[in-house]
Amino acid sequence: MQVERESRQRAKAAVLKKQSIGMLIVAMFLTLWAYQFEHHGLWGKLVNYNKAPKLVLTGTTVSPHTLNLEVYRPNGPDTYGNFVVEVTVQGTTESTPAEIWGPKQLAAVNPSAIHNKYFFQKVSEGPWGFVVPLSAEATIQLPLSPSAQAKLQGQSQAVVTVEDVSGLKWQTTVPVK
Repeated sequence: MQVERESRQRAKAAVLKKQSIGMLIVAMFLTLWAYQFEHHGLWGKLVNYNKAPKLVLTGTTVSPHTLNLEVYRPNGPDTYGNFVVEVTVQGTTESTPAEIWGPKQLAAVNPSAIHNKYFFQKVSEGPWGFVVPLSAEATIQLPLSPSAQAKLQGQSQAVVTVEDVSGLKWQTTVPVK
């Protein structure tokens, strides 16, 4: 009786050992596959999408009195946010910007002009412009001065440029309504 129990326990331990080794091999395969698929890390050039900040400006429009700046931060270092320090808008046929919002003007934007899409990741005004954390998406309404409105009046499209504190710039061409 005692010998049977010991032999059953040994058989269970052997089966458990084989299952553990099998699960370890499957886990290693899935980890290496994901590393290759997501970051091209085993064969090919390693890609780290979180290395440099990025902003997406799709949905941005210029209305007669307002620049509706839609910003979305899909990736970049998650340890800090993007710090937008300058926004410019100019007509596609113009050589100089119609309007430039610098750090002081961006920091003074009324919080009610920032319409965040998500509750937790919010774009906010900071001491030197806008803070855009990872995965934040918002529409920011920036008022156009009368001189900027006059410069953009005959334009069908405008170029909007957003600059980060690191010097990175993102541009998009948007319709003028």
